[in-house]
Amino acid sequence: MEGVILVIIICAVVALISGLAKISDLSKELKEKEELLNGIANIDAYAKIKADEMNKQVEASEDKINKIIADGEARADSLDNEIKRLEAKRQSLEQEVTKLEGEVLVETVRIDAYLDMKSEDLKNKIAVLRSKEDEMIKNGEAVKITMPSREKKFLNNQSKQILRCFNSEVTALLSSVTFKNVDSVRTKISRSYETANKIFADDGVQITHEYVSAKLEELSLIYAQIVKEEEEREQRKAIREQMVEEEKVRREIEREKAKIDKETTQFSNEVKKLMGYLQKSSNDVERQLYVDKISELEAKIKSLEKDKENVLQREQNTRAGFVYIISNIGSFGEGVYKIGMTRRLDPMERISELSSASVPFVFDVHALIFSDDAPALEACLHQTFRDHQVNRVNSKKEFFRVDLDQIKEIVKENHNATVQFIDIPEAAEYRETLRIEAAEVEKVSTP
Repeated sequence: MEGVILVIIICAVVALISGLAKISDLSKELKEKEELLNGIANIDAYAKIKADEMNKQVEASEDKINKIIADGEARADSLDNEIKRLEAKRQSLEQEVTKLEGEVLVETVRIDAYLDMKSEDLKNKIAVLRSKEDEMIKNGEAVKITMPSREKKFLNNQSKQILRCFNSEVTALLSSVTFKNVDSVRTKISRSYETANKIFADDGVQITHEYVSAKLEELSLIYAQIVKEEEEREQRKAIREQMVEEEKVRREIEREKAKIDKETTQFSNEVKKLMGYLQKSSNDVERQLYVDKISELEAKIKSLEKDKENVLQREQNTRAGFVYIISNIGSFGEGVYKIGMTRRLDPMERISELSSASVPFVFDVHALIFSDDAPALEACLHQTFRDHQVNRVNSKKEFFRVDLDQIKEIVKENHNATVQFIDIPEAAEYRETLRIEAAEVEKVSTP
């Protein structure tokens, strides 16, 4: 029994020892697994840490990249704005240059240099200039290339196109030039030049400054030709008027001579008749009456002979005549005087003709100056007051905006006789017209 118990105890002890050994092994295994788990946990933590670090680095890199991109975009925007600003400035400067060129062109288009030329000479000069313009086109001086890198064929086509557009418009403008529109035509040519260059700017072709200058010179020549042709027409008209005036003077002199001869003959016949009565009369009182009458008639005959001598002298001296200073304040305003001359024996006839239906009021006379060389005195006055001409183109009009005292001074310096001037014009019809108009206004305004 005890043996059995012992065996049981031994078995129990063995089992216990075996269980303890297993427990120890399990504990050891558990510990190893715990250590393994702890290691895995540490690895995860490490991995997490590394991952966090990597994320932070990535975020930092992204921030840097985003900052670089943002800086780049900002720089690009800034450069783009700068490019736009510079481009706008370039265009503005080009427009300013074009504008200044246009202003210079307009300022230099004058006809002063051509006024001494005849219309036929100007016509020939226009033909020469047009040949020069054709040569400019052939030599490539009419169009400049601003983008030489573009295809040559394209540039040639565009050069022809810009010239075609510009020339067609300018030709139409030049053919329409008149006294009234010359300034607007000049402006339109300059504007056409600017517009054509603006339209073809992106095509790389531009009308040259030299070519448009030639066109504006052509304009000035055409205008000078128009002015000169008008001046020549006026000269021909003046010559015809002078011929008419000379014929009137000739007829007037012939009439005056005939009148003097007729009166001289009448008085001479009367003297002869009275001389016969005187010889037959024996009455002293009657004889004295005849003598007195004969003396009176002889005095008249001498006066007529003197008049005839003056008329003959005027007939022979074609430069003798009257210089007249007249005004018409109703028609031209105050301070405007017409300075002319006439060979008429009665200068008032010529002034009456000037006061015809072509002006609303008659002329008032400020001075009538007889001179043995009236054309010289007239020319002296015209030359002195040349810069005061009302019509700066046609000097034949003879109107001057000048002070009457200045006219007096020049007459005094160049004429040896005393001249009587009337300072204040009568202007009767004009002043009466003003009075009537004032009365009408007052009548309307009075309730």
